[in-house]
Amino acid sequence: MRSIVFPRVWAAVMLGCLPLLVLLLVPQLMRSRAGSESLLMVGVAALLVVLAAAVVLAPVMSAFRAPVERTWQPRTALAATRRVWRTRRGQAWLALGLFAVVYAAGQIAGYALGAVVPYVYDNPAFPGDPAASPWVIDYPAYALQAAVIYLVTTLGLAVYAARLRALALAGPVGAADEERHTAAPGLEAVDRIA
Repeated sequence: MRSIVFPRVWAAVMLGCLPLLVLLLVPQLMRSRAGSESLLMVGVAALLVVLAAAVVLAPVMSAFRAPVERTWQPRTALAATRRVWRTRRGQAWLALGLFAVVYAAGQIAGYALGAVVPYVYDNPAFPGDPAASPWVIDYPAYALQAAVIYLVTTLGLAVYAARLRALALAGPVGAADEERHTAAPGLEAVDRIA
């Protein structure tokens, strides 16, 4: 894979995952201190759905910005991905595992940033007014944390999509040999002589 391909894939994934950014930027859905427990449950469920959709559609997103004629185009990327999962399952799991590692690193980076630049603090009005929220959200600090998590998550999705693209372009392991031996069984003996 040429080095110029990956930035294009990441840009496509960042654009395609804007719903994830919108979700991350709503603290009431992502943090219990900003909203209610029921809103948090809705937010977590929505996050899981958006992440699952992003993993499924990351190859298609990448195909918009880094297409390859007849092999990796928006209309063929899902079929090519299924073929990779069928023929190179170990490599596909490795690519998905790499996404999971990068995603976890993004969560750690986001929360580390939240420790350095806190996004929530005690509401000084709460002791005198029990109807007030016990917490105050510093939205710029929260948005910074959300942006870091979004950037690293899309990086992981881009790594996954780029790896699947490379596997699809390489074709299944041994497919050419298997096809050649199936088409002409006697060719194996010729190969051994040569």
